Amino acid sequence: MTPPAAVDRTGQMRELFPHLDQRIYLDTAAAGLCWKGHGAAVAHFFDDVKSRGYDARPEWWAMISKVRGRLAQWLGVAPQDITFVSNTTEGLNLAAQSLEFNRGDRVVCAQDEFPSVIRIWKAAERQGAELVRVPIAREQERQARLMEAATAGARVLVVSQTHSGTGTTLDLAALGQHCRAHGTLLMVDGIQALGAVPTDLAGVDIYASSFFKWMLSGFGFGILVTSARAREAMAPAWQGYANMDDARQLQYAHVNTPALYGLDATLDLLEGIGWDTIFARVRALGDQLIAESNRLGLDLITPHDQRAGIFVFRAPNGEATRLRLAERNISVSARGEGVRVSPHFYNSTQDVQQCAAALAEVLATS
Repeated sequence: MTPPAAVDRTGQMRELFPHLDQRIYLDTAAAGLCWKGHGAAVAHFFDDVKSRGYDARPEWWAMISKVRGRLAQWLGVAPQDITFVSNTTEGLNLAAQSLEFNRGDRVVCAQDEFPSVIRIWKAAERQGAELVRVPIAREQERQARLMEAATAGARVLVVSQTHSGTGTTLDLAALGQHCRAHGTLLMVDGIQALGAVPTDLAGVDIYASSFFKWMLSGFGFGILVTSARAREAMAPAWQGYANMDDARQLQYAHVNTPALYGLDATLDLLEGIGWDTIFARVRALGDQLIAESNRLGLDLITPHDQRAGIFVFRAPNGEATRLRLAERNISVSARGEGVRVSPHFYNSTQDVQQCAAALAEVLATS
């Protein structure tokens, strides 16, 4: 399934997202909008491929190989580094439970990390590892505090590339260099950054992400990327027919092939727009949101110079604020210490302006 060939790089993008005609949607960090045509790409698998049963197996195997290669080239890794999983949490769990630990090993993470980053280490703790949760007093210091804790003796540093509750975005290259210097594996939850900012995994050992947020695809499909160095430290926790012949292979069973067809078409769409264009658009909308927050006196928690596409504004009652914005036909999320606004390339400058103005009015009467 090929998306429309000519996609205008500004206003016409919105034509592929009809929900934007009904609502100011600034909640991509919760779930991105699927483009008009994604469903047809998924249906193509059922109607034109799987409709021929196992006779069509060479076609869906070719699609698996194709998408694996596309993602590997984009992320700067080898195709054999990629395992397809059902979601980010499955990928993180599979990696954490496949790593082998010794008594006294330390796993370092931020104290306020997403539950799927913190709750996956029970097996490691049973092997004698210690989970070290680092308090983060100031968002501007998040990366420095984590690097200070991930020194000699730290087996794994696990982070969110972009923090879901604050929007703070870490420098993976700097973290990777630091971890390699101290013999530490760098593990990354990348779901809140993939598709919003450039992501190069050259210095990352373990990386997991889904595609239903900034990558504008469906649920139930994600990737786990592991470096050769990481796989040397692993014994696959889950076994099946797909990893019978390779002791280090993490892919243990079928992948979500219909979702692959949808993702392949979505990659066509996004590459047709241009990744540089998409990243620049997300950056520009963020710049505007920062400017509006300064003008209106909003309390922005997200550091201006350490961000991707998430912006969190302090509010006394985040959920009440979210509901009042929803009454004004504006979709955001209640997260962390307030409300989270997450514009993507399909949003307009007017969307950002109206949201900031409405947020200021709501907070003024809270």
